[in-house]
Amino acid sequence: MSRQSNFAIAGYLLLVFLAGGVIGGFADHMYVTRRAHVHLTPEQFRQKLVAELKERLSLQPAQVDQLNGIFVATGERYREIHAKIEPDVETLRTDQDNRVRAILNEQQRAEYDKWRAERDKEHARH
Repeated sequence: MSRQSNFAIAGYLLLVFLAGGVIGGFADHMYVTRRAHVHLTPEQFRQKLVAELKERLSLQPAQVDQLNGIFVATGERYREIHAKIEPDVETLRTDQDNRVRAILNEQQRAEYDKWRAERDKEHARH
């Protein structure tokens, strides 16, 4: 293999690894947030987190302002990254569904589709 091919492969592997990390982090965040902070908006979650750290770390007002700025900027960047990868995530989900459906018989596919619809509806509520 040429040196250029090796770099391309390494680049693709790095991209896949980073995407997996972002998706895993997002999934973990969503799981923990939904379990521990049911129905909190991102703004409410940030306010609660800042209040907890302010108390626990005895932060000064300037530090609280800086912490808020950090969390707001991180949230904006997170949304940018999520928007960029969402098409790939949706493609991955669709591929997974198609592969699962391919191993099922007709009756199982019908039940699987019903199950998926229930999960999608539940996901949309949160």
